[in-house]
Amino acid sequence: MGQLDGKIALVTGAAHGIGKAIALGLAREGANLVLGDKDAAGMQAVAKTAGDLGVKVETVPTDVTKETDIEALFARTMERFGRLDILVNNAGVFGAAPVDEMTTETWDRLIATDLRAPFLCTRAAFRIMKKHGGGRIINIGSISAQRVRSHNAAYSAAKFGLVGLTHTAALEGRQYGINCGVLHPGEVFHEGFPREMQKEPAMTTDEIAAAAVFMACQPPGVNIFELIALNPKQAYLGRG
Repeated sequence: MGQLDGKIALVTGAAHGIGKAIALGLAREGANLVLGDKDAAGMQAVAKTAGDLGVKVETVPTDVTKETDIEALFARTMERFGRLDILVNNAGVFGAAPVDEMTTETWDRLIATDLRAPFLCTRAAFRIMKKHGGGRIINIGSISAQRVRSHNAAYSAAKFGLVGLTHTAALEGRQYGINCGVLHPGEVFHEGFPREMQKEPAMTTDEIAAAAVFMACQPPGVNIFELIALNPKQAYLGRG
């Protein structure tokens, strides 16, 4: 018996890294999954592993920068399962450059993926959850929303904006039983940032996924509003 038996959870950016680990963590607690990602083959591999855990899985090829793709993702969720209990806005990208050298294209790509997409997904989830008695939205933020680094203006701006979206969604959702919180990871080892590229102590994807699953498993009367998770040796207060 899992803590999320029978629940329906949608995870964006679910084919690799943190999203993959979160999806499998939710599956281990019994949640049925909807996976959204551009990498169809990667999603199928995650779906196979999750299916072996005994849960139902739907995969939907999704480019979160396209509003029509997000609409299709949530429409397929309702066609397959008829409701949505948990949304994890995980999909994200990076792009480092000094402010005076950052291209408009880089800025727009990061904002579209890391902030606009969570808004579109949150809006779609609200429309479902308001009709079905509530739910939970977990946004994957970053400690860059609190302690910025040089050459990360677009990424930090998006993650700061995600905090504002989270706060507003939590406020507007509480009368409908919709909880919304943000998980701020520190450095995490994953395919895009393997150990040899890391300059600071980091967590594994399973370790950060455990924090997300903890948030997801809270009873309806408890909202983990903001959670910071990082390797205890990472220089959080003094980072730069």
